[in-house]
Amino acid sequence: MLITLGVIGVVATITIPGLISAYKANQLRAQFLKSYSTIQQAFRQMEADDVSTDLATYSGKMGSFYNTYKQYFKGAHECGYYYDTSDALPCMGMPYGKNNYKSLDGKFVVYDDYFTDGQLVLPDGSLLMIDNPNWGDFLWLFVDLNGYATPPNRFGYDLFVFQFIDGELRTMGDKETEYNDIDKYCNINISTKTNGIACAHRAKTESDYFKWAVKNLK
Repeated sequence: MLITLGVIGVVATITIPGLISAYKANQLRAQFLKSYSTIQQAFRQMEADDVSTDLATYSGKMGSFYNTYKQYFKGAHECGYYYDTSDALPCMGMPYGKNNYKSLDGKFVVYDDYFTDGQLVLPDGSLLMIDNPNWGDFLWLFVDLNGYATPPNRFGYDLFVFQFIDGELRTMGDKETEYNDIDKYCNINISTKTNGIACAHRAKTESDYFKWAVKNLK
């Protein structure tokens, strides 16, 4: 009996960490796909309501896109626009220069300006953050899959970026997006503030991406 218990203990020691990692990977992938679908559906509903998705419509009007887009997320917690979220969870919170989001390799804090054009905490706990400058020439949407209060707050693990281009929401890293060089912008061996910004496209197209992320992004 002692030998049997010993064998069971050894097997458990070997298999349980793998099962936990697989569970985390599956959970992250499911949340990623859900978030992608949710924010994409909001744009489709805007179109169905004859509400403009042309970025030029919102140019020069501070907060106008955020104030329109947020209406398409029922039950969301509104964090506000442009530093309104001084330090209150579950919003990301600013003061400026104190965000905790890191690059893919964990060595750099990413740019604060990414998160200043509106934030929403969705009912599932994910955090949606908008980067849409006043001049309105681009629209990026950042999604923290498990919310700001839950680590690791890291590009390529729980923070992913989407870009709205010509009426379509694309994963950053897609060939039409601003950061489309995946070898440069989703590479664990490169250390820059923008490294990891293109990992959304890998997460979308590679079925084992999150297994890699859970294993390598500690």
